Amino acid sequence: MTGRILIVDDDSSLVDSLTGLLEHAGYAVRATDTGAGALSAVGSAPTDLVLLDLRLGSESGLELLPRLKALRPEMSVIVVTALGTIENAVEAMRLGADDFIVKPVEPKRLLAVLAKGLEARELRRRSEGLERLATGSLEEVHGQSPAMLEALRLADTVAPRETTVLLVGETGTGKGLLARRIHAASKRAGRPFVELNCAGLQRELTETELFGHDKGAFTGATRRKLGLFEAADGGTLLLDEVGEMDAAVQAKLLHVLEQKRFRRVGGLTEIEVDVRVLAATHRDLEADVAAGRFREDLLYRLNVFTIVLPPLRERTEDILPLARLFLARYRGDGRAEISEAAARRLTAYDWPGNVRELRNVMERAAILAPPGTAIDVGHLPELAPHAQPCDSTTDAGDETLAGAERHALEQALRSTGGNILETARRLGIARGTLYRKIRKYGIPLGE
Repeated sequence: MTGRILIVDDDSSLVDSLTGLLEHAGYAVRATDTGAGALSAVGSAPTDLVLLDLRLGSESGLELLPRLKALRPEMSVIVVTALGTIENAVEAMRLGADDFIVKPVEPKRLLAVLAKGLEARELRRRSEGLERLATGSLEEVHGQSPAMLEALRLADTVAPRETTVLLVGETGTGKGLLARRIHAASKRAGRPFVELNCAGLQRELTETELFGHDKGAFTGATRRKLGLFEAADGGTLLLDEVGEMDAAVQAKLLHVLEQKRFRRVGGLTEIEVDVRVLAATHRDLEADVAAGRFREDLLYRLNVFTIVLPPLRERTEDILPLARLFLARYRGDGRAEISEAAARRLTAYDWPGNVRELRNVMERAAILAPPGTAIDVGHLPELAPHAQPCDSTTDAGDETLAGAERHALEQALRSTGGNILETARRLGIARGTLYRKIRKYGIPLGE
């Protein structure tokens, strides 16, 4: 569909012919013959454009028009008028209408005016910030390590579908960038991509950000505010750090995911939306469910398709290519040379901040390095080498907590023949936790 149109006219034969014409052109069409019906339709469901007759029985379209625009300021309104009411059409445009069409309606003229009205509506959305598009970053996810290639493959596989995706990984691994990649490769690419970081937000603020609020909903609510679900209608909403979301908001989010509708804070009317939700977290949500910090039913709804982004320390082969990529971006001369000593320093570091930290380090180095020279150790901050993994095959290693944990994991895996699900059950931990510990200690699954 190229747009959602509401016809407000009490001429049933005209409504039928317009509906057939517009649906054939690919539009989603609704119709009503009263002002009350128009206000209800616009208030309860996203509407891109209204075809408004100026005479609705005893009702005046001129009086209805400002009330419709108050509900959705970004929406376009095209006035339909008879030959003798051009003056009224001009008054309607002064009140916010985008254009007018004279009856009888000529199909080519109508379709041209509609296309222009929908374009004007999109421009208003952008200029008023209603889309909240994440255009601040032009970066993409990069990496040639097997783990990263698998994450990219999964993202490209699920992108064309409408599936809810849960992105799991440490801070700085690129979850937000991968979410944008999924959106860009989806059928919603031409619609809004909207993002909310749930970390640190109070419950009330999270609610009004997601669902909006009506005027007078609480002290200080002096005007109606559209929430992110409405801003993302037709597109994609990324809930970053969803594990930090308040329990009460989790319940409301679950309702929206299941019913595709919600109420604004302080509102009475349910609003329908068409939004694909992506979620991201650095937390072990299965462990949070076990601890009572996260709703189990919401987790099931979010992790329909899970993609794990590996930390940089687990894909060391990507460190230098990424470093050179960032250097070429930040250096004025485009040079990306790194000395052997600097390369050893970079690859020996643990990168707790992952790719984001590496990017910041290389931006700093690009500033410090004289033009035409390679990046050397002196251009880097202090990067302490990561600790060597303990050897659990020795008695000394087994005396440490880490060594004992590895030994227990190895024994449990051997006893189940490498069955991850059964091993996690016996150890009383989540599968995701088990996978992370296996990677942490470098335990071969075939061992």
